[in-house]
Amino acid sequence: MTRRLTFNGIVQGIGFRPAALRIAIDLGVKGQVKNSGGCVELIISGEKQALNSFVQRLVAMFEIKYYTDEEIDEIAFDDFKIVHSGRDEGTPFITPDLATCSDCERELKNESNRRYRHPFISCVNCGPRYSIINSLPYDRENIAMAPFEMCAECEKEYTNPTNRRCHAQTIACKQCGPVTNISVDEAAEIIKNGGIAAIKDIGGYHLACSAHCPNAALNLREIKGREAKPFAVMFSSLEEIEEYCFVNEKEKTLLVSSERPIVLLNKKKDFDKSVCGESEYIGAFLPCNPIQIMLLEAVSPLIMTSANISGEPIITDDNEIKKFGVPVLSHNRKILTPLDDSIAFVCCGRERLIRRARGYVPTAIDIGVEAKEDTLCLGGDLKAVFAFHRGRYVFLSQHFGDLEDGRAFEAYKKNIERFACLHSFNAKRIVADAHPGYYSSRLFENSLTVQHHKAHIAAVIAEHRLSGRVLGFAFDGTGYGDDGAIWGSEILIFDGKKITRAEHLEYVKMPASDEISRNADLALACYLGGNELIEKAVENNINTVSSSSMGRLFDAAAALLDIKHKNGYEGECACALEACAKKAKREYRLNVTLNPTDILAQMKEAKKYATAEEIALGFHNMLARLIEKIAVKHFNEQGIRQIALAGGVFNNRLLTEKAMLLLEEKGFSVYINEKVPCGDGAIALGQAYISAMEG
Repeated sequence: MTRRLTFNGIVQGIGFRPAALRIAIDLGVKGQVKNSGGCVELIISGEKQALNSFVQRLVAMFEIKYYTDEEIDEIAFDDFKIVHSGRDEGTPFITPDLATCSDCERELKNESNRRYRHPFISCVNCGPRYSIINSLPYDRENIAMAPFEMCAECEKEYTNPTNRRCHAQTIACKQCGPVTNISVDEAAEIIKNGGIAAIKDIGGYHLACSAHCPNAALNLREIKGREAKPFAVMFSSLEEIEEYCFVNEKEKTLLVSSERPIVLLNKKKDFDKSVCGESEYIGAFLPCNPIQIMLLEAVSPLIMTSANISGEPIITDDNEIKKFGVPVLSHNRKILTPLDDSIAFVCCGRERLIRRARGYVPTAIDIGVEAKEDTLCLGGDLKAVFAFHRGRYVFLSQHFGDLEDGRAFEAYKKNIERFACLHSFNAKRIVADAHPGYYSSRLFENSLTVQHHKAHIAAVIAEHRLSGRVLGFAFDGTGYGDDGAIWGSEILIFDGKKITRAEHLEYVKMPASDEISRNADLALACYLGGNELIEKAVENNINTVSSSSMGRLFDAAAALLDIKHKNGYEGECACALEACAKKAKREYRLNVTLNPTDILAQMKEAKKYATAEEIALGFHNMLARLIEKIAVKHFNEQGIRQIALAGGVFNNRLLTEKAMLLLEEKGFSVYINEKVPCGDGAIALGQAYISAMEG
């Protein structure tokens, strides 16, 4: 009998066709396999039992979203072949960039292997994918490896069904692959001598220096314009990470995964303050490509940070990198899309993302709700991420930063076009944040709009495919509200069809300027007074706006307790407040209230009797009890047992852990974003869900 099968999912750039060839040879199945647009098409002929085994083994090996299987008229094949790719109009599931696998790493370090210290070693199981794709199907002529013609030895491996590099589109060696402008050893020597080097990696350039050289770290801060934000540190091995950090099993799994994110780990011992600043965590990660592996063999650990001025997108251009005036280790393979390192952490036993980029993008998320038509969701302006929704799947872009930066906005717009082209999307509907001043919201005319915090809660519902009623807590710094106020502490109810606002922190008048998000003393004055200019502006309603921001309450609390007075980077005051609270041996208990002025007044009074650490812990625990109290109230009134926690405030581990513990003890089911960030990187996902639900 003969059958035609079409497989959709992550089936290109992952060794699907060579695997099909090997299984066919093993089972005596004949036929052909080819990439076709975004899917893989097979025609197989043989005995029924052998064909069934063939399909079962393939499905078990790969991340198949769905496949079709039909019996067709008998075709006589002589053997089983991988044939030249075709093109279809199906939805492609493109493979993200994959970290160097253990087999390639062993070969890289083996002096007798012909790819010993080859900076671009890869196979069907690893290497760049999304960042080097020009178009689909995923074949050599359609990726950035096209200019590099295979040598005879690579060609032999490429066509050998038993070889790990059979039909590996990135296959290359020292004789036929990309080349670097200087050696890795030269770059390592620069760093060993206290210098900074720019390193061209998979998704863009990094700036690297020794984590043991404070002068280099300070110089790096100066050239990046990065005054206080902690640097990530790349280590050569898991064992080296464990010298500096406490690492649990879930964190180990994240560190060694093919995504290779930066993982925020509790410090065991610290570097100089110039490296991680005042953070209680080290953003640790392992090398994800051969150049990094070789560099870390020579000098480790390294500060490895994206090559950009803070706020701008990561640099991919070989000429632009020269503006930093540091030595450059480059190569002649093009990067076709910028990709920052992803950032993750573990909280309450759950793997969480802060930034979703290299290793995760463009993997689709099945939200269980069908798009009525191809939908482009623009996300928000901060931590900008866009998405396309087709069928049940939402395809999210990488992180682009703040769209107020002109370079970030241009990269965002350019990649909307690239993403649409690669996936054959033709957006019939466009959804934006309700904020009328957002660059993303003004990009297209006649966009549908979704309120920011409703999108936050919808993102949790979508990711976990929740049904029935859900009580959501959306806590963050700012979002444009339905009433024109600035929202940020929203308690929302999803009734199965729409999301409505139920409660929030009481409004406080604040200046309608960005300075309020940077100056914690200014935020404190809005709640408790003490600033004549603020008091007069509020009294006369001059350039002020009503705000229920939870983020500003955290800032004010940090300033009141004299912990931190300025946000040098987003969330700095809140991070310092959390770190302070964790030092407390007991809490100063505060009364639960939705009145932010009363909360701060209680804290001010408490300073007479308790330490800053005890009051900071009391502040966190009070908010957790507030969440619990509101959840119990709505359960008693409406029977809601499902709780969604969303918004950047829930990157705070102390608050999240306490709130989850209290809620779960009361029998609630608690959900939080895990596949996407809980901050604004999730907004596009929520927009997709609401757009599909509302029709």
